[in-house]
Amino acid sequence: MPETLAEELLLLAYDLRGKCRIGPVELDCGVGGAMLSELRLAGRLHLDGTVLAVADADPVGDPLLDGLLADVAASPRGRTPQEWVTRLRATDHQRRLLARLADHGQIAVDRHRLHRTLGVLVETRHPVRDIVGLWDAQQRVVAAVTTTAPADARTRALGALVAATGLSKPVFATSGNWRVLRDRMRAMTEDDWIAGAVRRALAAELGSVSA
Repeated sequence: MPETLAEELLLLAYDLRGKCRIGPVELDCGVGGAMLSELRLAGRLHLDGTVLAVADADPVGDPLLDGLLADVAASPRGRTPQEWVTRLRATDHQRRLLARLADHGQIAVDRHRLHRTLGVLVETRHPVRDIVGLWDAQQRVVAAVTTTAPADARTRALGALVAATGLSKPVFATSGNWRVLRDRMRAMTEDDWIAGAVRRALAAELGSVSA
């Protein structure tokens, strides 16, 4: 089973054939937001006015998350959550998370040779192998907006990122009107300032807010 929100988001983002169901910018921003959300849930980050601040500098035991926590602590100036989401796009966190999932057998790495007019290109796909982890993540998010059972903080954080990054259609489409369920999730998590930062970062990068 995936251990972090970012890993769960990656399982939701890739289909069983290994194709990503959202664009690269949405995935980059979503993974960055998921890492920030993980640290927030662990009590390590909080919002100080409009900037992201460290509430507790103790490591959480994950090398990627601990590195990010150290980066926030060492930042010479305060940055907003949106600025951190955008800044994280330039890191190799997503590649390292995918490698970790592959090492654990949760995804495969499938490289295809594509013959194009100007030469041969190699496309890398990541077919999901951890069907149980994928199913658990999807069903928790779906249940949060289709049942009366209260969702826990991790599920709400994951659902907020699903709604922010454009994953609503593939996650909700088999459970009802995906737009209605997306809007319900957004209403449930309107106080999630990291998901809000992801939406604003995407709006700045793409000129529109993800569906």
